[in-house]
Amino acid sequence: MPLYIYKAKKNPTETVTGQIVASDQEEAVDLITQLGFVPISVLLHADDKEKDWSKRSIRVSTKELCVFSQQLAALLKSGVTILTALDIIRIQTKNLYFKYVIGQVAQGVKNGRALSDCLGMYPKIFSELYVMMMFAGENSSNLREMLLSMANYQKRQEEFMSRVRMAMVYPLFMAVVGTGTIIFILTVVLPKMMGLFKNLQGGLPLPTKIVLGVSGFFIHFWYLIIIALFGIYWIFQHMLRSRQGKKNFSKFVLMLPLLGDLYGKAQLARFCRTINLLLRNGIALTQAIKIAAPVLDNAFLKEQLEATHEALAVGGTWGTALKRMENLPVMMGYMISVGEETGNLTEVLADVADYYEQEVDEKIKMTTTILEPLMILLVGLVVGTIVFAILLPIFQVDIFTS
Repeated sequence: MPLYIYKAKKNPTETVTGQIVASDQEEAVDLITQLGFVPISVLLHADDKEKDWSKRSIRVSTKELCVFSQQLAALLKSGVTILTALDIIRIQTKNLYFKYVIGQVAQGVKNGRALSDCLGMYPKIFSELYVMMMFAGENSSNLREMLLSMANYQKRQEEFMSRVRMAMVYPLFMAVVGTGTIIFILTVVLPKMMGLFKNLQGGLPLPTKIVLGVSGFFIHFWYLIIIALFGIYWIFQHMLRSRQGKKNFSKFVLMLPLLGDLYGKAQLARFCRTINLLLRNGIALTQAIKIAAPVLDNAFLKEQLEATHEALAVGGTWGTALKRMENLPVMMGYMISVGEETGNLTEVLADVADYYEQEVDEKIKMTTTILEPLMILLVGLVVGTIVFAILLPIFQVDIFTS
């Protein structure tokens, strides 16, 4: 929200100046009046004129947010007020956009607003989960513990998802390197050897003709390949803009061999860990599901888990609703049903999250072990085929001349 500089009368003989955060000038005037001052002038801050940060999509990383939570908790523990703590953190924050946001949050707190309300003004940085946790901490006078819980949750989730991303990026990296190597051979190495085959065009073996044809296509019609790739990218992006298209792609990802199961279990572990965090801090299950579902990246799983909220609304049990959901492990539904029956749902969710995280770690090791030699073998097979096709006419010449 914009920052305004005001000048106002405190009494007939005293004039004061200050800063206030408001959505527009009219709201700024109202807030100044509520402070007991009579506004003389209310002007938009110069920084807000020069650069409208609210229209910029500058990323604040999970690590930066985790550090923010840890620092704020540490400062509150040492007896520093929220306002002073926010100012200290703002001064030492290197991310200029995040520095601006912290300053706006501090200004909002100074104007009498709750911390959770100020954080909620920046949903791209502070998720609904984060804001809800801060709201619960303020209402229970337990804000410092909530900040520490949130920081530990963020750190654990970032480390876990980082391992998952690395496991999924590695095969893609190998595929890109392998494809680049093959294209380099076809477009750079092979054309320089074309002179060897000039006198043997009529008698070239079929494998050599195929390889030379593919090489010629890459050299002379490379623009068609680029157009095709852009076309596929455009269709893919267009598909992801629709809800059904995003859902279908998310479902397809879950069906991929090895990677699909790994990715799905990682998403469910993240969901269970989030629900566990919310329940431990006094959030009702129905509300916890609404908050935790958007944490997921997979649109299909998100829709499935959000649908279980409706079962609770009509008096059903969550475990029973999970058992009916497509593509959700049956074990998860049964374990949660047991947790509901015994009153240990929080502990069961933690166990489910631990189990899936451990299973994902094992699958990461297995996937890496299998895919590394498989990708090397595949690239070697293609390169070997090209080399064989190039050398085959030379071998035939040596046979005939001998």
